[in-house]
Amino acid sequence: MILGVALTLGLAAPVRAAEVRLYDGQDFEVFSMPGAADKARRRAARPLLRETPRCVLNRDGLIGFFVSETADKLDPGRMFAGARFEYHELSSRRGVAYRGEDKGSVSSLLMSFNYLGEWAEWAVTIPAHRWDLSAPRTYGTPADENEGVGNLRLGWKATYLPDRSYYRFAYGATAYVTTGNPDRMLPAGSRREDELKLYGVVTTRETDWTVANLQLGAILNSENVDDRFFYALALSYEATAHATLIGELTGEVQAGDDKDTMDLVLGLRLAPTRHSVVELAWTKNLRTYRPYGFDDQIQTGVTIRW
Repeated sequence: MILGVALTLGLAAPVRAAEVRLYDGQDFEVFSMPGAADKARRRAARPLLRETPRCVLNRDGLIGFFVSETADKLDPGRMFAGARFEYHELSSRRGVAYRGEDKGSVSSLLMSFNYLGEWAEWAVTIPAHRWDLSAPRTYGTPADENEGVGNLRLGWKATYLPDRSYYRFAYGATAYVTTGNPDRMLPAGSRREDELKLYGVVTTRETDWTVANLQLGAILNSENVDDRFFYALALSYEATAHATLIGELTGEVQAGDDKDTMDLVLGLRLAPTRHSVVELAWTKNLRTYRPYGFDDQIQTGVTIRW
């Protein structure tokens, strides 16, 4: 009886329709992980190519590897100073080959100063050479030696171009100005004519520890003698936070004459402190045509970064 009464009351009660709310697409709330915004800002502010022991002065006084320039953009308003010692023996068997027991040697000290501006860097390099040569059969001259200042180097490189996804561009110029007595410094690599080097360079971050670099350009001679193209392909590996391994393949191509050069440069840069980097490198000539040729060269140097 009780069950019958309950069923009667249930059937008599009015039935309410269920209320359905549809999302209007206007009100929403976004949830994110704590600190995500700060991480994104730090990632955007971090430069593509961070400063490491790789970033010191090259032989022209500009930021780069041992020979080639790179597209690194470092903090502006700073001064770099560098000193490099190079030594090679004049004993090449390629290019202008030395006959019999003819031989000689060249020692060079390069002093460089570099200022990093907001959009470019400027550099000056003063080389000093000492050479001795005893090659009467090769050159038809008696044994001789000399020491003095080589060709002055004035460098400029634009670094204002922005970072891309994984690479940077830069371009620049270096002037080689005859100073002192260039005729007496020919065995040390000086020239009688002024020259201007124009180039473009792209530097890429391959991994967090590996950087690749490609530089292409031309060297123009003031007397239109020996105008030539040059190239440099380089790779660096950050072995530790204080050590960088570097390999370079560089060369010059002189159109119309078989006077091309190709050098392999292998070296190490160490940063014992934040403001100093020391380096040691070895150059092996793979294809050599130089008026005073050499097959191997060793070099060591130091760069102070303020």
